[in-house]
Amino acid sequence: MKRILVVDDDPDIRVLEEKILKREGYQVITASNGKAAIEAIKTEEFDLVLLDIMMPGIDGFEVSRFFRRELECKNMPVVFVTAKDDADSMREGFRSGGTVFLSKPFTANQLMRVVNSIIKG
Repeated sequence: MKRILVVDDDPDIRVLEEKILKREGYQVITASNGKAAIEAIKTEEFDLVLLDIMMPGIDGFEVSRFFRRELECKNMPVVFVTAKDDADSMREGFRSGGTVFLSKPFTANQLMRVVNSIIKG
């Protein structure tokens, strides 16, 4: 079973993503902020991370950079799920190690299309 880490400070978004992904057969772990995401990735392996950008404390860009730099998770795909989809944010996201951007609000079909394209190749 493929494991996905969902990171978002908005509990409604976390629950929505978790329900959609579990319904499709994925194992889901959630984190409510960047610090919790870093702790989760230190102790568990994931096939994909869905990561919000705008979070209090450690933002999604820094979390992604930490994954790549400190934990050497170079091959783990990171999908930024965010309302921040301007050109500068996208450039910063790709520089920090992001794979894809998924804009909020999103539909279940959009989420699954992105997730499945990455996980199932």
